[in-house]
Amino acid sequence: MNFNELLAQQQAAVNQATQNYQNLVYGMIAFYGAGFIITAFVIYLFYARLRDIADELMKFRIAYEFAHTPEARSQSRRDQSSESAWPAPPKPLAPSPEDAKYLPKSK
Repeated sequence: MNFNELLAQQQAAVNQATQNYQNLVYGMIAFYGAGFIITAFVIYLFYARLRDIADELMKFRIAYEFAHTPEARSQSRRDQSSESAWPAPPKPLAPSPEDAKYLPKSK
């Protein structure tokens, strides 16, 4: 083999490796591009759903404001101020007469 044939073989091997690497890079770009598009679409769908929820909440708020005038709301706050701020005490843990059928039978 002469020098030119060896050089041609080396150049062919380098060209093939470069072409394989270029195909790999194109594949990775396509993969990341598809991932970006899918991610952007999912974020858009999430945003659209949040916007729909906000519209529904706005409808509830408008309906609430029409049903409860500011005068009625302020009056109900004054009525509630006379009540205790603490919740009612919990039911005692002692068994009640209704629970007698669930208690173990004594001998």
